[in-house]
This record gives sequence, structure tokens and C-alpha cells, in this order.
Amino acid sequence: MRIKKFIGSTAKEATDKMRQEFGDDAVVLNTRRITKGGLLRPGGTEYVEVTAAYDEEPIKVQHRASAPSRPASLPDDMLGNLRQLTSRFEEKRRTEVGRADSPISIPHAVASAENEALKQELSEVKSALGEIAQHLKHSKMPVLTEALQNAYSALVENEVEEEIALEIVQACHNKISGNQIDEQSAVDGYMLNSIARRFPEAPVRRLGRKGYVVALVGPTGVGKTTTVAKLASIGKLVRGESVALITADTYRIGAIDQLKAFADIASIPLSVVYTPDEMIAAIRKFSNYDTIYIDTVGRSQKSADKIIELGRFIDAADPNEVHLVLSANFSLSTVRDIYKKFRSLKPNRLIVTKTDEAVSLGMLLSLAQDSRLTFSFVTDGQSVPDDIEPANGDKLARMIYKVGAEANA
Repeated sequence: MRIKKFIGSTAKEATDKMRQEFGDDAVVLNTRRITKGGLLRPGGTEYVEVTAAYDEEPIKVQHRASAPSRPASLPDDMLGNLRQLTSRFEEKRRTEVGRADSPISIPHAVASAENEALKQELSEVKSALGEIAQHLKHSKMPVLTEALQNAYSALVENEVEEEIALEIVQACHNKISGNQIDEQSAVDGYMLNSIARRFPEAPVRRLGRKGYVVALVGPTGVGKTTTVAKLASIGKLVRGESVALITADTYRIGAIDQLKAFADIASIPLSVVYTPDEMIAAIRKFSNYDTIYIDTVGRSQKSADKIIELGRFIDAADPNEVHLVLSANFSLSTVRDIYKKFRSLKPNRLIVTKTDEAVSLGMLLSLAQDSRLTFSFVTDGQSVPDDIEPANGDKLARMIYKVGAEANA
């Protein structure tokens, strides 16, 4: 078995290089993003690195019904390398012990350099073994058809986590029967349906109830105030509800003025609150309105004390819905950190903003899997009351997995 890493500016470019050298029988072990820089590029440039393996004996593409399971085992050459390095380290250790009692000793710098070289070799072998171990977790997956390989590449290209991408592709292989598994349109249709099902359906809101409270929370700069204005406008102008606004964003310069200007234009009553007690009073004052929308101050997920303070306002409002607002520009690690820290506010909905600015949206699948929360809305601009849509599963699936002309746009 040969193992090699291929680097490209995109996942497709790296995968094309892999196929050019290894052919269509190559198996992807790992895909990750790396940054390379230099003296003239201190910030570094981002690339995609694909680690692939190739059996010297070609494997025939077989469909689900006839695909035999292959035993999960490590390549003999890799095990041999590891054993050899282990023996060399043991021999080196015994030699150094003998030298310690000898009046003549090898210079320390030379011994250190040899040890570092051995450590580097061992590190490289361990890295390759780790990548093989990840692959072996999915060793029961048959060799993929070209249509399924394209589907997998499309997911990874849009930064869907590799493990999730493999799960979806494997489920697609097991589900589709006959010649459809070779047809890209059939595979694309199943992929979209499968992704859509991973997003929970939103609970149906009971109509005719007064004093329904909707609060938006989240970090700074995600567009909570603009989103609140959009939701209030839709509630009044589209659904014909009586709506009221409350803002607790008294820290950001201009935030109150911005919401006041909107409220005046839309003829929507607005209350500004500075304490949890004032929040309770404002909720009581607007209790005869159909829906009360609450804008809150943005807090960094790193400021635990500030989130606790925000939690006092949320507790005072006792909202029916708490929407955690996240920007589509955030990385998956940032989104996970934000959700973890804001979970104390008990959000039961997710709003994703700035989807028009995001390079990829694959992290939404991981967020859905981690949180198990309903995505309520997505926004793609600043216009009020436009640039906002309900976030149903079909829409989110098409944002994550693009097919046909959408993929080339």
C-alpha cells in the first residue's frame, strides 16, 4: 500500500492530483485545511491537504449487493517500519546507558541530533498510522462510484466534517439500488433529502395567544438588531400582528437610536430597559400585544460574567422563544464555542445571519448535530424587512450541497 499527501488550493484540486497519480481506486484517508507561509507571506496561505492510500492490486468497483467486506488490518510495510524504529530506539537507549559508564563519550550535540532524527521518523510513521486508523473506521464502506465520489467531494469542498460526509455518502450507497447509484442526478437527490432530514422541524406556534415573547441573544456583530427589526416588520406587515419592541442593548453606541428610528417609521412601540426589573415592567406593559420582540446586548463567549448578567435579563423576560444568532462567517470551532457558552441562556432556536458573505456553510450540519436545535431563520443582507427567510431543511440542504449550475456559480 502506498500513502501520499496531495495539496491543492481547493479540495477538488487536491483530489484531482490524487486521481491523476493513483487513479480512481485511491482511498481518501483524511482531508484537512493547512496554512503555508513564508518571509514574503507572513499571514500564510490556506490550502487543502488530502491524504490518500493506493493498493498495488486494483480493486474493482462493486455495488452494495455484491460488495464483500474487507477485514480491517494495517499494511505490513507500515507495521514493519514501526517495529524497525522501535528496535532502533531500544538499541539507542542501551548504547547510551553503556556510554554513561565509559570514560569516552560521544558529544552530546551529536547524540541529540540522532535522537531528534529518530523522533521525527517515528512521528511521521505515527501520523500515517493515525490516518490509516481513521480510514479503518470506515473500512466496511465499499469503493465509491464516481457519482458518490463527486457527492463526497462536494460536501468536503463546502467544509462539511469528513466523518459526517462519510456517514451521508455511505447511507446513500446503502439506500440507492440498481443503476441509480451511477446516476449523478439520483445521488444528488438522495443527498439533498438526507441532509434536509438532519435539520429538526420547527415547532408549530400556537396562534391567538397574546404576549408571546421572542428574544434574540448572541455574540457581538452578528446582526441581532437588524434581525429583530426584520422579524417585527414581518409580524406586523405580513402576518398582521400587533407587535412591540424591547431593547436591552444599552451598551453599544447608536444601538438604541437605530432601533428607535425603525420603530418610529414602522409605528411600533419601543421600550428601553436597563435592569431586569425594568424588563419585567416592559413585558407587563406590552402583554396585550400579539408578539414582543427583545433585542439584547451582544456578549463575547469569552466573557462568562457578562453572559451571566445577560441571563438575568432573559430570566426576567421569561421568553417563549430564545434565538441564538450566529454569523455564517464563523468557523466551526468558533460556533461550537459560542453555543457551549450561550447554552446557559437556554436557546431553543438558531438564526444564521450573513449567509451571503460566507464562503461555505458546511458547519451548519455539525451545529445541527451538536445542538439538536431548530434553525428558525437565515438572513443574507441588511434590507428591512427583506433579506430573511424561514430556515427549513430543504433550503438549508441546498445551501450546503449545491448541484448543477449552483455548484459552478
